[in-house]
Amino acid sequence: MDQDHARDLLQRVGVLRHPCDLDLLVFFARHPRTLMTSEQLAALTGYGLQQTAESLDVLLKAELITRTHTPTRAARMYVLAAHTNEERLAPLLAFASTRQGRLALRELLARASAGRSGDRTAPARDDASEGTRPFLVRRRAEPLPERRVEDRRRGGS
Repeated sequence: MDQDHARDLLQRVGVLRHPCDLDLLVFFARHPRTLMTSEQLAALTGYGLQQTAESLDVLLKAELITRTHTPTRAARMYVLAAHTNEERLAPLLAFASTRQGRLALRELLARASAGRSGDRTAPARDDASEGTRPFLVRRRAEPLPERRVEDRRRGGS
């Protein structure tokens, strides 16, 4: 059921070809005005820089996002287009906001992406191995020792 619904939603939108396209679209739906570099977006989504750039181009060409560039900064302002709330995209974003929906959409896109690359026998994989990987934040097993005010003033530990 979820796969059929996901397939229908992807066909209605018609531009998403890779799981990274979907992840970036969901990111921009949650953060409609974002000032970041492509490297930062790649690190946040866990895809390689090349795949992130290709997915950004897909979203830009479909006019789902816009991008401004300031010569004095490496970061660019990405803005989600106002028409993304139209009836073809809003159901996709609502479905992608659930765990089951996101998994169904990503699975279909991964299969389609692997099929386009010509290797139908290999399982689909993310491009995270090509570049940066998402970082994990872990809790420390034991808390750091508290430093007293006197210790901080002396520079001791």
